[in-house]
Amino acid sequence: MRKRYIAFRVESDRSFTRDEVVRAIVSSALAMFGEAKVAEFNLFVLDFDEAEQQGFVVCSHRGVTEAIASLSLVSEISGERVHIRTLGVSGTVKALKRKFLNRKRHFINAESTVKFKGKEFVVVRESGDCCDALPCDEELIKRLKLRKMRFIGVTKSDLRGEEDAADA
Repeated sequence: MRKRYIAFRVESDRSFTRDEVVRAIVSSALAMFGEAKVAEFNLFVLDFDEAEQQGFVVCSHRGVTEAIASLSLVSEISGERVHIRTLGVSGTVKALKRKFLNRKRHFINAESTVKFKGKEFVVVRESGDCCDALPCDEELIKRLKLRKMRFIGVTKSDLRGEEDAADA
């Protein structure tokens, strides 16, 4: 059976334990679809981070819509009003964590001028291997404004590749 992993976040004024969240999700699924249908799409809460109030469920690839519906219908956990927001769906746990559950990035503000694709950019902030760069060329700035963008996202390896090509 092919599996799908669905990332979610519990939005509320209060924090909840893993057990409280699991009970609420399973109760919602059972109330909406019944035991036979829930067993068919094989819904299971695989992970929940109590500090971040986010986690993920696993289900069969045919039960994704039912699982998302079950998550969205949870309106109360332990007597408190909540909203469970679906962050995304993936075919692997690794991709799910990379795309949807590691949103916190520590940005370093850095002003340095670099060349990328033959144009000059000012790197305004960095996070790991990713950089936000502001173009120095007026034409590029206008093109970005038309797309309602301010920065161009590049990686440090992109920048190194351009510098390596210029030295050759």
